[in-house]
Amino acid sequence: MKYYIFFILLTILNFGVNAETLFTDNNIGDRIPISSPVENYNPNSNEYINPFIDDEIQLEINISNYENYLAYLTEGQIAMLQTYPETFVMHVYPSRRSCAVPNEVYDLSKSGNANIIADGEGVDGVVGSIPFPDASEPLHHVWNHILRYRGVDIVGGAPYYVVNPDGSMTQGAGEAIAKNCWNPFVKESYCEGLQGMLMQKVTHPPRLADASLLVIESLNALESPRKAWVYDPGTRRVRRAPNIAYDYLGSASQGLSTADSFDGFNGAKDRYNWSNVGTELKFMPYNVYDFYNADRKEVLTNFHVNQKYMRYELVKVNIVRADIKSDKRHIYPHRVMYFDADSYGMISEEVYDGKKEIMNYRELPLMNFYDEPACLAVHSATYNFATRRYLLNNVRSSEIDKIIWRADKPHDIQLFTPNGLKRYAK
Repeated sequence: MKYYIFFILLTILNFGVNAETLFTDNNIGDRIPISSPVENYNPNSNEYINPFIDDEIQLEINISNYENYLAYLTEGQIAMLQTYPETFVMHVYPSRRSCAVPNEVYDLSKSGNANIIADGEGVDGVVGSIPFPDASEPLHHVWNHILRYRGVDIVGGAPYYVVNPDGSMTQGAGEAIAKNCWNPFVKESYCEGLQGMLMQKVTHPPRLADASLLVIESLNALESPRKAWVYDPGTRRVRRAPNIAYDYLGSASQGLSTADSFDGFNGAKDRYNWSNVGTELKFMPYNVYDFYNADRKEVLTNFHVNQKYMRYELVKVNIVRADIKSDKRHIYPHRVMYFDADSYGMISEEVYDGKKEIMNYRELPLMNFYDEPACLAVHSATYNFATRRYLLNNVRSSEIDKIIWRADKPHDIQLFTPNGLKRYAK
């Protein structure tokens, strides 16, 4: 079935009206997933047609009026408005709860009996890709995010950019293949006990070309920690990389992101005390089809991405706090994570230093890739307030080869080995 969902959820807002009377649970409407391609979608094109192209901006939040909407803004958004008062604005559109995954995922997830094990480092009893549909504990939200449906045998690539305050930037690109083991479509026995496997290599810049990485992630990191190997094209050797975890800073990020910040959060959980902040309504980046389809030259502006192409909606989020344990260390001592209640994916994060002053604000704008379907972040944007630089990575866009969510043939398990990594790199 093809969907065009057009319903009015918000009225044109008067900036002077009390926000408390305007934004309630009723304003986000009912969930109506778009689970198949929209009309006129071309599967041979990299572009995703915006099903909400006729939506109009309901509210512009800027430095002059943001105090009227503090209850619906995150600390990171407030910091962005205050730091970049002349350029950072938020355009709020009607809430379109269109996120979808295959029906098999929903059906099987209801039959699971998942439990947190290994002091938070593992789960068992999971069926489908949503271990805790009725999440109540902070790590329930984290594991839902980690195991949410993200395709099966994936082939794709994405550029990254580090943008300096003067607009100059460093650019890189890579390609990757991944096997997401924990979903109803994977039957291979070698996936038992695994979250998945990832191989990626650098294609640009030339000085780093063919540098490659293999990661194998288990469902119980205490029993079987993350395994990682790297291939160095200079020496043509593969070596074990035990430090690709926690706050390891990859060279590509130029110090703006850690290994456990990939996809928002993907790492070990043992260094933090975890707590629920609550479930709230917040303005979050959502249905960013215009950003996905835009030319990179248009969206990469000084200090932050071009907000003209960003779309925010009123979204119900589950908020989780992570505070460093007294006997542990991490360059991110305090983190506040926002998980979309519909898709279970992380959509935003704030990072604080040891004095609990904000260091970074991260956005992971969600979009429904309705041809699969899968609801995933179009990119990850990390804004550093000290340097006023930002990192835009894992960028999915119409300008790169289309991501394949289910390859025609399952990936060869022998590829996800140290010897396979060397073959893949070459």
